[in-house]
Amino acid sequence: MTAAARARIGILGGTFDPVHLGHLAIADAVRIALDLERILFLPAGSPPHKGGSVEAPAADRVAMVELAIAGHPGFEVSRVDLDRPGPSYTADSVERIAAAERAAGREPELVLIMSVETLAELPEWHEPARLLAACRVAVVPRPGHPRPDPAWISATFPGQAERFVAIDGPRLAISSSDIRERIATGRTVRQLIPEAVARHIADHGLYQRPDRQEESPPMTDRALAPRPDGLPRREPRVRGAQARPARADERSSLEIARRVVELAEDKKAADIVLLDLAELTTLADYFVICSGGSERQIAAIADGVVGGLRDEGVRPIGREGLAASHWVLVDFGSVIVHVFTPPERDFYQLEKHWSEAKTVLRVQ
Repeated sequence: MTAAARARIGILGGTFDPVHLGHLAIADAVRIALDLERILFLPAGSPPHKGGSVEAPAADRVAMVELAIAGHPGFEVSRVDLDRPGPSYTADSVERIAAAERAAGREPELVLIMSVETLAELPEWHEPARLLAACRVAVVPRPGHPRPDPAWISATFPGQAERFVAIDGPRLAISSSDIRERIATGRTVRQLIPEAVARHIADHGLYQRPDRQEESPPMTDRALAPRPDGLPRREPRVRGAQARPARADERSSLEIARRVVELAEDKKAADIVLLDLAELTTLADYFVICSGGSERQIAAIADGVVGGLRDEGVRPIGREGLAASHWVLVDFGSVIVHVFTPPERDFYQLEKHWSEAKTVLRVQ
């Protein structure tokens, strides 16, 4: 008897409400790392852990995935969760996919893709042992979360450690919930979702708040977005005048800026850059720009800088933005601190705007 052909398939499940570029990057990274033939995008029908929080109808979510993966060889949509009633349990879905492959004459080697954040929830899933019997698990990184702990995996899933593999994939701080909030408040989602998905959302009026005016332009809320130049929303000072609160030690602006860099490093900020703007604007002498991988980390970095300098007698004169908007500005007068998520930082490109500024230091 001829042995059945092997089918190496990755499974990326989710509500895809909406699908975004992070999903595509993760799928591609796992496909390449594990030499998979296909990646099945598995839109959930009624995910038990989401309750009633899924906003877009299933037909729209499937359509958006189909638009997103068009032109990506090896990416397919599976309707196994959608074409049956009841909750979408992953163990059931994986077994159905395996059965379909065997019926087609292929012996499946299935790999379920999940984030390290989701891995921590796996013990609470419906029949995790049954799931691990049907597939391996590829764990991808999530900004703000540590790598998978082999000791925890071995203790939590005795005898199953070999069923897990950690993938050093892309660390993109993109979430569907943030995209929905951006759309609802008229803020840009450029560089977060494929253009075809953005058109579908606009054409079908998805994620809009009832009280929004149709003619409202897709601009970021002024209160939650930086100025294009990244400067604080206050009046410029006369050149040479003091623009920071009085301090007992009267440290120089550069000393304050360098201390900000140290405090940001303490909170694991990424790609920290210190720019000298003294000859380019009267609003500030230095910019410190850095990145955080999640809303929680952005808040921790900003709070760490504020708290650390407050303990040293230096207080900010203003603060703008919110961690939930993926950007925070802390105004110390002559020193301005920006904390972004990487996509938001790429979008506003403050370093490019101030390309004539001298780079004092950069910490990768």
